[in-house]
Amino acid sequence: MDSNKIKMELAQRGFDFSMLAKALGKSPSLISKVASRKARSHSVALAIAKALGRPIDEVFPDIESYHGPAITTKQDRKQKERELVALLNDSD
Repeated sequence: MDSNKIKMELAQRGFDFSMLAKALGKSPSLISKVASRKARSHSVALAIAKALGRPIDEVFPDIESYHGPAITTKQDRKQKERELVALLNDSD
């Protein structure tokens, strides 16, 4: 789904990028950039998809990293960081 289609469908539901931004505590510019694929944010992409009432992989079929689970907690992030350090330090 391209940025214009996202905007149009949001408008049909009575929403816009600035409303999403305010609800998420983000800038309208970030919302626009994520919708147009100029920036990446799983949480913003997920919010856009939820506002549209669609699965994230339907709204952003071209961004594979959005299709899996997001790292949602600091503990999850720390674990992924440890995994990455171990992978990068592997001497194989």
